[in-house]
Amino acid sequence: MTAEVVIMNKLGMSLAADSAITSGREGIQKIYNSANKLFSLSSDHPIGIMVYGAASFMEVPWDVIIKSYREYLGDRKFNDLSYYVEDFMDFLRQDERFKHPDMEEVIIYRTFSDVLKRVVREVEENISDKEEEGEEVSSETVTEWLTGCVERNINTYREQEEDYLDIEYAPFRDKFGSLIMEIKDNLIRYEIPASLEEKLKELAFEAVKSNYFSLGSTGLVIAGYGESEIFPHLLNYRLEGFVFGQLKYKKLREKKISYTSDRKDGTATITAFAQTEMVDSFIEGIEPTMKDTIFGIIDNVLGRYHEQIQEHLPINFTDEQVNDLVKMGNDMYKSIEDSVREYQQNNHVNPLLGVVRSLPKEELAEMTEALINLTSFKRRVTRATESVGPPIDVAVITKGDGFIWMKRKNYVDSEINARL
Repeated sequence: MTAEVVIMNKLGMSLAADSAITSGREGIQKIYNSANKLFSLSSDHPIGIMVYGAASFMEVPWDVIIKSYREYLGDRKFNDLSYYVEDFMDFLRQDERFKHPDMEEVIIYRTFSDVLKRVVREVEENISDKEEEGEEVSSETVTEWLTGCVERNINTYREQEEDYLDIEYAPFRDKFGSLIMEIKDNLIRYEIPASLEEKLKELAFEAVKSNYFSLGSTGLVIAGYGESEIFPHLLNYRLEGFVFGQLKYKKLREKKISYTSDRKDGTATITAFAQTEMVDSFIEGIEPTMKDTIFGIIDNVLGRYHEQIQEHLPINFTDEQVNDLVKMGNDMYKSIEDSVREYQQNNHVNPLLGVVRSLPKEELAEMTEALINLTSFKRRVTRATESVGPPIDVAVITKGDGFIWMKRKNYVDSEINARL
């Protein structure tokens, strides 16, 4: 995993990334603290690039791709940061080295295996629940559950407003059908009917072209200045890869510093990527999982309040009264949620951003590094895998000075590599 942070104000922006990389998705995993995740686009452009998630794209390391794009871009410049992103995507599409047809199977494999694992896990939980109740589950029942879960997932993907790939089912099934059955054989250990096998192929097709991005996809952060931009600009995308020669990617978010604090993203922002829980805790004053747990308990209590009353008092509510109590519980939950959000905004988020708004460039760099260190330290003192670790790369980007390294690991020893 990864921890990355970008802090922006009118003076400029600071980017920081850890160096931990996890090798192996299942079973034995090893962590190396030598990955490069933060890059300067070039000495001629005040732009930085960060990657998180997969360390490669179509089995080509991002380090290689970004430095190849640097040569492709040359001294060309664009007025807006978004044009650099468009140019970068065009570069990926045009360069055949990054879209080898054989690598398309990797995209299908990791996407469908992620989806099917989730389906199988749901069915296994159903089986476990029934066995705990002392019921025996037949293979016919399991097949019925599988079919229902697969159909539900297919419908969910089909109901999405946008497809990210313009592909047809028949060519997809012909090209990747055997691979899909191979994944099925690895995860489903008994014979299933041909009708369900066909539905699995449909599921893979719908997932691949939909708004689903696998655990093996990459997050891309491009931040800096276009030629006509005076304040920092950040764009965040998710990239999966090529299928039938089409690039699957989507825009996740965009941050722009404005002239005043009441427009768009205001005059200061703190944005975290990948493992964000400690940065979110620092900004909002409460750990996100704890917050979700508390609100889950409140929702459960208010949603079942009428049941508790009937259980402890000799009262029998009519259906209309039950509906009124449920509505009252929902209204109370919304009121509590809004009050907590308002408190966080007024007492944590706004005061913090008020300080960030006036931080000099050097302080921005120290703050981004501190937030990465905080995430790393939390992973070190808990039972979680230490998937965030030093050394931390830190850079500052300003309109006048461009991309400046504040801290950077370097595998080159200058004493024995004088030519470098």
